[in-house]
Amino acid sequence: MKTHLKTLLLIAISLMATVGLNAQEPFFFTKDGLKITLAEKDGKGKINGYSQSTVVSVEGEPSNCTVVYKTMVMDNKKKPLLNEEMDMQIYIKDGVVTFDPTSLAGKLMEGMTVSGDNLILPADVAVGDVLKDYIITVNIGAMKTTTATSDIKVTGEETLDIGGTSIDCLIVESTVLSKVIGIKQQMKQKVWYGRGIGPVKTETYNKKGKLMSVQEIVEIEGF
Repeated sequence: MKTHLKTLLLIAISLMATVGLNAQEPFFFTKDGLKITLAEKDGKGKINGYSQSTVVSVEGEPSNCTVVYKTMVMDNKKKPLLNEEMDMQIYIKDGVVTFDPTSLAGKLMEGMTVSGDNLILPADVAVGDVLKDYIITVNIGAMKTTTATSDIKVTGEETLDIGGTSIDCLIVESTVLSKVIGIKQQMKQKVWYGRGIGPVKTETYNKKGKLMSVQEIVEIEGF
């Protein structure tokens, strides 16, 4: 159950860490029928869980549209952890992704509330750019998790291969300070963002540089 709760928290934070940019295709789902499966692994590569998202509809053009999609959270054997898929909705205006944190309330777990900001990438984003800090808070009953992301910098570009599909990515590195029931933990994070998809791969390291977890797309359809 502890592993499943960790997976749910990671999914909640990932859903809020969406990004957008002006006048170009945003770093989020923009294709109707797109289906991705994301694996959550520990530092040694052991899979702890999966999540699967499917785009139901995209109304409008990529830079100005409403995206409706469904998400299911699963265990390490792809057994669903929820009674049904979560219905999610994202608005993209002038290339900027808008996520309503209250839309997650009670969907991942009864009594859960989510609040905070999104990561925004500007239109002229380039390697070397420094981005605005943001904070995400998840409450589950008496347990409060706050994740503050700072020192956010675009450090490079790389093309990743996902099951034969090549995805051009922008690499963003940052410092993440999490606080769970008053206990603080500082980490370093490296995220590969793909246009029309969002986070393709996320690596999290402890402050000593040891790899602690990896979230990455392992299957993609309709891209």
